[in-house]
Amino acid sequence: MTDAQHITGEKFDHKVAAVFASSNEAHTAAESVRDSLNLEQRQVIVVDPGDAHQGRELEPDSTGIMRTMIRSHLWLGAFGALAGLLLFMVTFFAGIGFVTTNALTAAALFIVFGAVIGMLLAGLVSLRPDHMPYLMKAQAALRDGKSVVTIHASSIEQMKQANSELEKHSGQVVNSL
Repeated sequence: MTDAQHITGEKFDHKVAAVFASSNEAHTAAESVRDSLNLEQRQVIVVDPGDAHQGRELEPDSTGIMRTMIRSHLWLGAFGALAGLLLFMVTFFAGIGFVTTNALTAAALFIVFGAVIGMLLAGLVSLRPDHMPYLMKAQAALRDGKSVVTIHASSIEQMKQANSELEKHSGQVVNSL
């Protein structure tokens, strides 16, 4: 699947966070994980309680999030419209009275409602509920004055490897779903 075909537009969809009592511990762990997994510098970020842009460090790909919003609405809206058309055809050929006597109106309703349902699902995708455990744990640790190492993985496999590596340094590791 090419990059343009993915429903999300973020380069690093998968996130892992580990909580550390001090900034020094966090930087040591970050360097160790970066070296052992050959990650890019931008994939491993240490967030300290006093950092001014914590949200941007936890979710650095704001343009990717915008691409996710656009792509998900286009793809799921189109898929919903297609599903509505297919449902119309099934009900039309099944001989449902309202559909056969009002074919154009019924087709329009099925297609429009299918597209709307698809776009509602796209809104859910855009909210990224899979990132909530990661964000909640990281933000709570920062409020408590602890440092957080965040790994922005490009694949599920890389996320699992980062999770394993971080568990060697911290007992408090959480990742996106």
